[in-house]
Amino acid sequence: MSNFPIVATILSMILGLSVTRLLLGVLTVFRIRRAAKPDWVPLAWAAMLFTTQLDFWWAVNALPAIKVTFTFLEFLLLVLLALSLFVASALLLPSRSEDEQNGLQVYFEQDGRYALLSLSAYLFLGLVVNVSFFKASPIALWGVLDVIMIALPLCAFIARSREQYASIALAYIPITAFDLVVSLAGSTVGSQFDRR
Repeated sequence: MSNFPIVATILSMILGLSVTRLLLGVLTVFRIRRAAKPDWVPLAWAAMLFTTQLDFWWAVNALPAIKVTFTFLEFLLLVLLALSLFVASALLLPSRSEDEQNGLQVYFEQDGRYALLSLSAYLFLGLVVNVSFFKASPIALWGVLDVIMIALPLCAFIARSREQYASIALAYIPITAFDLVVSLAGSTVGSQFDRR
């Protein structure tokens, strides 16, 4: 008997909250654009995070074709994936205009950059899920791509100068786009699930 409906419902609830939180952050930045200058770096990360959220959500819909029944441990790991996306969404952009008194760049440098840790955690957990649950080979193109995608947000988090973390964000954009195209061309989505 398949327990996928339970898995899909919980994951969709968390992902729905995650997408909502990210979009509310974008609206907050728009609403206070006259009082606090927007910054392209966190907005670029927000766009990449949004595509990652949609990618994961699409992959969840493909799960029944790959695996019908999930153990509780597998369920918990999938929930951790969704929760890491939620945490990244909640941290990346301000949720209140008071949070952005000094501009989006200052907010990102003080608080928003912590979202990059959660994004790397999501990508790392996705690698673990693909290798352990779906027996995907980590030495395939997707595995190498995932390692790069895990490392870059960590490097951007560690970087202290704007030039460094902005350059990393610019480098991450085409990698994310390539990852999405490769996964869609392979009939799988994102860095998740059955990437052999």
